[in-house]
Order: sequence, then C-alpha cells, then structure tokens
Amino acid sequence: MTFLIHQTSRDISTFQSKPAAVTTDEAAATKEAQTAESVTDTTEETQGMTLSNEDKHILSGEKAKEDAEEFEDVPAYIQRMLERLEKLKEEMTLLKEELMALQTEREPDEATQQLTEMKSQYLMQLQEQYFDMIKNIQEALKKEGITDPGIIIRAIT
Repeated sequence: MTFLIHQTSRDISTFQSKPAAVTTDEAAATKEAQTAESVTDTTEETQGMTLSNEDKHILSGEKAKEDAEEFEDVPAYIQRMLERLEKLKEEMTLLKEELMALQTEREPDEATQQLTEMKSQYLMQLQEQYFDMIKNIQEALKKEGITDPGIIIRAIT
C-alpha cells in the first residue's frame, strides 16, 4: 500500500483568503424561508399552546387512575370487558354521527346510499355486540358473586 503526500506551500496566506460566497436567488429564497419559519416558531412559542381542562386531565393520567379506581373491586377480566364496552359505546356514537352526516345530504348519489346502508348494518352489528357484552358482563358478575348493579350501570351510562 502506498500513500501519496501532496506538498503545499507553507505560506499561510493561501489558507487565509477565502473566495467570496456566491449568492444566488435560490440561496436567498432559502434564507428567507428559514427566517420566516423561525419567526413563526418564535410566535408559537411565545403564544404557547393551550389545552382544555379535559385534555389536561387525560394527559396527567388522572383519568386513567379514576377509571381504574372505578372498577377496582372487580376481577381483571371483567375490567377488560367493561373497557371493551366503553370502546363499543364510543365507536357507536361516532358511527351514528357519520350516519347523520350522510343522511343529511340533499341529493345522495348511489355510492352515498350504499355507504349509508353499509354503515347502518355495521351499527346494528355493533349494537348486537354491545348488548351481548352487557349480558356477558352480568353473567361474569354473577359468577364472581358480585351483586353491585352500579358497576354495570356506570359502564352503560
């Protein structure tokens, strides 16, 4: 293996002189964009983002603690069933809102009608799952000897 060593002049003046930087329109535009972004960032930082009290409650973990405390006295598998019931309820609410939006169209086309029909069928399936889940929770509570009706009532409401 051989190395080539290039000799340069030992005069430091060759290193001190730098060629003038060429500014192009593109470079100027980039600099302007960066300046605009930094101004926007600074504005957002000074104004700050505000969260609603509900979001703060969720992000702090207090909501999760409250939910855990709410069903503390039931076995873990029933807690999971109750959580699934909550998810089903939320999903049904969202689906109902979507259906209402689709049904309010003045002149729905064929695709919209088919989509409405599909979502309606899906909503019916979710409702069946919801009621089956309620029955399963009731049976599991009986099996565990838990007679507190408040558990199922809190989950439903």
